[in-house]
Amino acid sequence: VDENETSLNCVKQQLKARPGTNGQGKSMHGSSGKDLIVKVPKGTIVREAPPNPLLAKSNSGIELPNGTGFLDTLEKDMQQDMREREQDKNSWFVHYPRWEDRNDLTKVLVPQEFKAFKWELENPKPLRFDLTEHGQRALVARGGLGGFGNPHFISSTERQPHYALRGLAGQRRVLELELKTLADVGLVGMPNAGKSTFLGAVSNAHPKIAPYPFTTLNPYIGTVDFRDTFQMTVADIPGLIPGAHRNVGLGHSFLRHVERSRVLVYIVDVSRHEPWNDLLALQQELDLYHKGLSSRPSLVVANKADMGDQARQNFERWQQMTSIPIIPASAKYKKNILKVTHTIRQLLE
Repeated sequence: VDENETSLNCVKQQLKARPGTNGQGKSMHGSSGKDLIVKVPKGTIVREAPPNPLLAKSNSGIELPNGTGFLDTLEKDMQQDMREREQDKNSWFVHYPRWEDRNDLTKVLVPQEFKAFKWELENPKPLRFDLTEHGQRALVARGGLGGFGNPHFISSTERQPHYALRGLAGQRRVLELELKTLADVGLVGMPNAGKSTFLGAVSNAHPKIAPYPFTTLNPYIGTVDFRDTFQMTVADIPGLIPGAHRNVGLGHSFLRHVERSRVLVYIVDVSRHEPWNDLLALQQELDLYHKGLSSRPSLVVANKADMGDQARQNFERWQQMTSIPIIPASAKYKKNILKVTHTIRQLLE
């Protein structure tokens, strides 16, 4: 985990570590392979994913034709082949040319570590890692196991073996990576409610802001610094729409970033007609996506409170209708922003 990474765009779809090399004559070992380290941002979840038939490949790397029936048949054939190879000791070894029928392997033992490694390759455990700390590491695929050349099998009765133990290939896994933003505070609101403007007013973040209607497509994280060195991170969650819990629009892509927030701050355009309905709709979407999500410590920022008498009247009426703290503010002109940030800090502490 690298705290300097902010997205999964740096992760390629296909990754392969550098392989080792074969040994050579005169008892020379081959070089070892090199570890492949992939940097991901904090909040990344790594889990096993079923392979896509369109991308299915054999162990040799050859692309296979698409079709579920074909792949099922191939998998059964491969499993049967592995069982037969397990019974045939010759499958573990490579023979010198013209020595296949002359080598007697009945008394040659396959090292236990090779059998254990092969069993692990054939019976992988499902993976699921939640990477939340800087520097945290997780092993998702093991490299192969180097074989033994013929000098390894020299004994008092076998002075010049004409066979060698094959190496084992490394693991091939299909993984799914999901990023759930880690932030103390999550800003939740309808599109064009002023969340990005608010984040830019209270933190060091610079999300896109424009005088025309649009919605943020990716979460932004900003840091709010207080004079006593206290810090809190605030995430601008892209705007939610009705039906987001059913993945309408990009619902799940947005909602998953709210799950880890300790405090929810609802940014509502108080100048709209009956803005309290927006709050109810947002809370409903959160609860339908994850039961009890809206019950976390919350605060309502009645944004655009400078937009005339309608905004003032809505705020006064709204205060009498809810138990959640409501603070009027104008993110555009940075009015009442300090009161909002100090209230959020109290909720965190």
